[in-house]
Amino acid sequence: MFDVAIILQIFVLLNPLSSFPVLMTAFKKKMDVQQIAIKSSVVAFAVAVFIILFGPQFFSLYGIRIDSFRIAGGVILFLLGVETVRPKPPRDDVNEVDSLIAIIATPLLTGPAVMSFLTIKTIELGWLPVMVQATAAFFIAGLIFWIFALFIPKINPKVIEIASKVMGLFLTAIAIEMIAKGATGLFMALAAST
Repeated sequence: MFDVAIILQIFVLLNPLSSFPVLMTAFKKKMDVQQIAIKSSVVAFAVAVFIILFGPQFFSLYGIRIDSFRIAGGVILFLLGVETVRPKPPRDDVNEVDSLIAIIATPLLTGPAVMSFLTIKTIELGWLPVMVQATAAFFIAGLIFWIFALFIPKINPKVIEIASKVMGLFLTAIAIEMIAKGATGLFMALAAST
């Protein structure tokens, strides 16, 4: 039931390291970073559960081919991967706990890339296996978030930045894989219809 590859792919897509600068900003503003870390992880997981249960319904509603969605999701992942690798200025414009939780939960954790990936995997594998893999990935991401919140004064931001960029490279690789699979599927469908 556990597919380690899918769990790791979801974890890479979540990329909790990219949200750490927001937690560091909250820490500097004397906010409760442990509460923010836990609540944002729970909210992000709730959004993911909704996508797993109802995301595939949009395919039948709009008549979209899964291969077209693979390409679209791959493009989003690719842009996100490139964005993760590029340097970003620190975000310090949010001063309320609820706003920070919302920003971390979505789009930082469960953003368009995660939503696309979960929808595609649910169509391919069914909702139960994807729910199991997503639960494991979110548990790991949430645990890392919580540990980070505990030791935030001792963590070097440069190490987090480097690790986040490495995860961004893996994210870009997943994106290219999705685009290639979608393009192959569309090409075969077109070849079969002629």
